Amino acid sequence: MRTNMRRIYYPGLMLLLLTLLLLFSAFSSSRLYASSLDVQARSAATYPASAWTASTTDWANVRTGPGTNYSIANTYAPSTSVTVYATISGEVVWNGISNWYRISSLASSPLYIYSGLVVASTSAGDNNTSPPSTRGKVIVVNIGKQWMYVYQDGEQVYDSPVTTGQAALPTPPGMYSVIAKLHPTTFYSPWPQGSPYWYAPTHIEYALEWDAQGYFLHDSWWRTVYGPGTNIWHYDPVYGQETGTHGCITMPLDAASWLYNWASIGTTVEIQ
Repeated sequence: MRTNMRRIYYPGLMLLLLTLLLLFSAFSSSRLYASSLDVQARSAATYPASAWTASTTDWANVRTGPGTNYSIANTYAPSTSVTVYATISGEVVWNGISNWYRISSLASSPLYIYSGLVVASTSAGDNNTSPPSTRGKVIVVNIGKQWMYVYQDGEQVYDSPVTTGQAALPTPPGMYSVIAKLHPTTFYSPWPQGSPYWYAPTHIEYALEWDAQGYFLHDSWWRTVYGPGTNIWHYDPVYGQETGTHGCITMPLDAASWLYNWASIGTTVEIQ
């Protein structure tokens, strides 16, 4: 009788221990996997110099993580204003776009919205900076706001959203002046084919050169979105995924046309 009990007892105990071990391993793996996803999301984050304002283009779900498998925390109607604190690489939902915007502060619980449903707003056009002390014609470009302000004898006469250099090829701040005016012209890449920065010969309608190293203020037909957040990866509703420039300052065609006709050789260009 004792021998029979042992034969039943020991295999049963081993089976129970094995089951508990498998359950513990599965639980640990899921926790490690979730932790790994969080680490990957944080490491893939792009943090702009300052938060920027955007608005939704359609109904958009706000989620607790950068993917459709995360819980929905809210749903925003079209034209809802949001503040973007960071850009995260996450799930590609459509058109190859992997960017998700964090719309909660970095000190609070994370909330994300898909970048394909958001465009930068134009509220940065409200200029709360002091006019330049320089008299005459002055072009001021604020990199943080991605906005251009134009002054005549201290009075603002024009403003426009712009896009400046991407992180790898930033627009250099400083005091410059217009040294050449070209209309129309063609830009040729200084980088060889095979370089991630190479581009094909590109038609430009209006260009104002402000540095002899090849920096211009100019139009860019391949963009439809300008202003806050456009110098980092973002979604253009016409041309798809785009980032900042190669260092130039680009703007809509009507702004480039106005600036070309207004500015003269020697006009001060202040980039801040």
